[in-house]
Amino acid sequence: MNNKVIFSLTGLLAILLFSPAQANMVLSNVILHFEPGKSTRQDIEIENTGDDVMYVQVRPQRVLNPGTENEQREYIADPLEAGLLVTPNKLVVPPRGRKLLRFVDLKPGDGNERVYRVAVTPVVGDLEAQTSGLKILVGYEVLVLAQPSTPYPQLIAERRGQQMFFRNDGNTNVLLREGRQCPSDDTVVEDCTVLGAKRLYPGNEWILELPYDRPLEYHIGIGTRSSVEIWP
Repeated sequence: MNNKVIFSLTGLLAILLFSPAQANMVLSNVILHFEPGKSTRQDIEIENTGDDVMYVQVRPQRVLNPGTENEQREYIADPLEAGLLVTPNKLVVPPRGRKLLRFVDLKPGDGNERVYRVAVTPVVGDLEAQTSGLKILVGYEVLVLAQPSTPYPQLIAERRGQQMFFRNDGNTNVLLREGRQCPSDDTVVEDCTVLGAKRLYPGNEWILELPYDRPLEYHIGIGTRSSVEIWP
């Protein structure tokens, strides 16, 4: 059968089609950070855990106005202009085999932070000779973050009753993750409420509704560095 059903999710692309074979793709990393003074080249390993040859297509895009209502994505036709080279754009991964996908920051020391999304997607081969069955191919989106030459993180956090107001007034993205709030001082960690995660790009704002009028904590990620902040 040639009918295809495609579902797109953030960071995940699932393609369902009819075929008796199976192939599975695993990436060694889905978030890359290019930071000042560090290597301008990074690799991701693509593993084929299935029993069939896997054909992979790579499509890099530049993200404009990230995290806003005006967010847009532009396909990278000229890596030099966009500042990111991803190579190769097509791969053939043998059964139970691995291949490397290379990312190169072509504008290290740029004054502004750059954000990219790179779709890494299995490509369906010729199915005409195949009999009926189910084949699930899973693709990923790699987030690539290139910090400015002088990162200046500045997260503004303001408590408003059972709300937290966050704003990124810096020039580099800030990740809030592993947030939690406990209903009392005696509550064991496992029973505390897990709060949502959010990546704030420069200029982004976020209002978080809190379950309790109690202190809360978050792990704050800036590039590859992380710290814990607690707000009363």
